[in-house]
Amino acid sequence: MNSDRLESHPASGRVKAIILAAGLGTRLRPLTDQITKCLVPINGRPLLDYWVDSLAATGVIEARVNTHSHPAQVRSYIEKVNAAGRLRFAESYEPTLLGSAGTIAANADLAEEADDVIIVYADNFSNVDLSRMLEFHRGHGEPFTMLLFRAPNPRACGIAEIDDDGKVLSFVEKPAEPKSDLANAGVYIVTAAAYREIAAMNAFDIGFEVLPQFVGRMRGWAWEGYHLDIGTHEALAKARLDAPRLLAPAVRPLNSGGKPAVFLDRDGTIIESVHYLSDPREVRLIPGASDAIRRLREAGFVCVVVTNQSAIGRGMITEDQLVTIHDEMNRRLAAEGAEVDAIYFCPEAPSVEDRGTIEYQDRKPGPGMLYRGATDLGLDLDASWMVGDMLSDVLAGLNARCKGSVLVRTGKGMSDEERRLKLDYHVSEDIAAAADLILNVNKSH
Repeated sequence: MNSDRLESHPASGRVKAIILAAGLGTRLRPLTDQITKCLVPINGRPLLDYWVDSLAATGVIEARVNTHSHPAQVRSYIEKVNAAGRLRFAESYEPTLLGSAGTIAANADLAEEADDVIIVYADNFSNVDLSRMLEFHRGHGEPFTMLLFRAPNPRACGIAEIDDDGKVLSFVEKPAEPKSDLANAGVYIVTAAAYREIAAMNAFDIGFEVLPQFVGRMRGWAWEGYHLDIGTHEALAKARLDAPRLLAPAVRPLNSGGKPAVFLDRDGTIIESVHYLSDPREVRLIPGASDAIRRLREAGFVCVVVTNQSAIGRGMITEDQLVTIHDEMNRRLAAEGAEVDAIYFCPEAPSVEDRGTIEYQDRKPGPGMLYRGATDLGLDLDASWMVGDMLSDVLAGLNARCKGSVLVRTGKGMSDEERRLKLDYHVSEDIAAAADLILNVNKSH
């Protein structure tokens, strides 16, 4: 490598990003008639959220996202990201779709005051480590790095041929005779100069028009982890089933001095328990729930719903149906002057009846949903509480090592055998009484 190229790849430097999210998502209709594709929920969070988390963790200082369909939804999401302070986020609205390369041309100024730019297709659900990819990019001296994955059907993808050092020797979109199974994953890291070069091409499509121009001066970085194009209903369903296993934090977050929270089960705690609830018209708030949540939030607690939803894993309801149920619950809470700060759910169906067995980290009694809430919202688990109506709820709080767990009597309760377990938890008549207990303990400390 010559010195000029090394100078263009500082060991550290300013990174910006552009997320390509303006596609219509026609193959996901009728879902995308109501919600833009990049905000389709996976495991209780919009798809775009995973990319924002990844970019923020990589040190991105500023990001833009292009919009077209349902732009108001994305604008609302952008406001939340900026309010959280994870990174500076802005919209690039396209009244007429510009194509992937056209979006780069329309945002040529993004390269100003940047050393590298990350380009992401928001259609993908991935656990790619962008920090490692950035390190690889800055170490090889070429202006362009393309993320690659092993494609099960190479003829349907853009395929790269690389040498032993990862240099891309050829790239062909949907080749009749693929030279490898290494497919374009729709994530690129480019130097600021390369970004400006792409913008100056005034091209429409990155795959067909831009990538061939960088063959010979581009490296491929193969990711052996999870990477899936959320282009069809089948792919979306697979991602939703895979998400809890892929994304549950492996270790307990340590946010000493962070905000305290009350993690709340849903059925039998906030709303009346309905066996495999599927119809939002059956949502009924438990008396006193709204007042309890309002009082907890006024006292400084973040209120987070954590709910097992095996009906999704059993094929009895869809994730979209669950969203409508939560929308109705939120509407009823708002009508009584209350709101929750976040909702997490686990769609996995258990294979055993024992409510004390952890089969999936996210499924209560596993602490995964509490861990994710603590990570996402900056919560201090040592100062937080868990409230629910079953053994699995009590154990989720204990397994997360929360300050306390409270069992309410408004739901399923515990069996005689479960009650004989020697566990340290409180019992309250309902969520209102649980709130009284938590607030009284909080006052005494």
